[in-house]
Amino acid sequence: MSFASLDFGIFAVLFYLLYALFGFRRPALYMALFSLFFYGWWDFRYLPLLIASAIVDFYAGKAIHKSQSKRVRKLWLLGSVTLNIGALVFFKYWNFFATEVQRTASLDIFVHDLILPLGLSFYTLQTLGYSIDVYRRKLEPEQNFLTYLLFVSFFPQLIAGPIERAGKLLPQLKALKNITFSNFRAGFLIALWGLFIKLAVADNIGGFVQDAFSTTSAGFLFWGVCVTAMFQVYCDFYAYTLIARGLAKGIGVSLSENFRQPFFAKNLTEFWQRWHITLTRWILDYVHIPLARRYRWEPMRSLVAIGAMCLVGLWHGASWNFILFGVFHGVVLRLWTPTSRLLRRTVHNETVAAISSRVVLIAVLSLSAPMFLIQDMDQVLTVIQGLFSFESGWETLKPAPNKVRYIWGCVLAIFVITNDILIRRDSSIQVEQVATGPMGRAILYGCILITMIVLFGNLEGFEFVYFQF
Repeated sequence: MSFASLDFGIFAVLFYLLYALFGFRRPALYMALFSLFFYGWWDFRYLPLLIASAIVDFYAGKAIHKSQSKRVRKLWLLGSVTLNIGALVFFKYWNFFATEVQRTASLDIFVHDLILPLGLSFYTLQTLGYSIDVYRRKLEPEQNFLTYLLFVSFFPQLIAGPIERAGKLLPQLKALKNITFSNFRAGFLIALWGLFIKLAVADNIGGFVQDAFSTTSAGFLFWGVCVTAMFQVYCDFYAYTLIARGLAKGIGVSLSENFRQPFFAKNLTEFWQRWHITLTRWILDYVHIPLARRYRWEPMRSLVAIGAMCLVGLWHGASWNFILFGVFHGVVLRLWTPTSRLLRRTVHNETVAAISSRVVLIAVLSLSAPMFLIQDMDQVLTVIQGLFSFESGWETLKPAPNKVRYIWGCVLAIFVITNDILIRRDSSIQVEQVATGPMGRAILYGCILITMIVLFGNLEGFEFVYFQF
């Protein structure tokens, strides 16, 4: 059930209406049932997997906290990690690795035809983070299973995040009260803003990008496609996060920020501090930092950093293009600091150095766009080779059927960029400030957004990019 579908619109109306009438009396039970229904609407066969994950980590957390033996606590944590990662590997990565082994070693290995359970990559990391935090004594285990099940299945962020920490989300879920009008209207406007970004910007750009990246030839004009491709991914995922935050805000829950104007970053390190924040922080806190403390010398230090980014890439999908994406970003991140130092020593003009850094950042992001959006490695190499060729690629781009929508999407992207600038300046007229501000301004913004969605929105039903992860 996509956030941009009519089905979800009806679901959301029923959810808020019934919550306002009855649900607030037993909010954890009401919201857990609604969340399970929401997930089951996609494919009810995978509900047991979600519930099993919640059961495993709920009881593992209690056992870890109760035991005074470090060995026993480690065994419980290992059990939690093994079962969760095992499910993730089986559903998401087994076919990829089995197929590669078959291809290279000519061994006959079982390959299943199961669909990847929606949201598995997100809620697995969320439950694992809970178990690890309890093990590290940073968190008291939740005693009420219903509350914990809601933490795992909370429908606004179940499918594509943000990946919440238990210490932030659980207290809010335990303190749920009835809906207030101020929260509801603020959440509605934030969600409406996300819907505009999805339908009018991301989906309008996305059709043309898909057509361009499916080509058998490419040229230097594809640099423009790659720039807008990365912006399309940003808008698509940013839109989902906004809708999720708006839905949660409607009942008084504050979800984590997942993007912080990433394209205003000065370098690649800062970009990853601003992009998909909850994933990069998870990898940093639970993988990178523990390993970096153990391996402080080179080249292990660099290998750990590159390996962490490779894990980020592999998290997105079980294919070589995502591994290449992670390795590419990991290598560039390790090279960025010494290269920038050399640039500062060579170029004494700070303005020139800053502009150069941002130009290189856009080039790196654009070069990695085909790695992120194209799974066929031959096709990835075709596009990348075309970027550095003397061919224009115009003969391929000219007949693309989605050019008009692409132009509209690029024009409407000005609203997203402008709002990001206003956020950086802490302006009172950026959308999230307006959502909690005077009623008249909020109504005006809402009417404008609805009008623009109706006039310019692409209603062909493009799925959110991160649903496949």
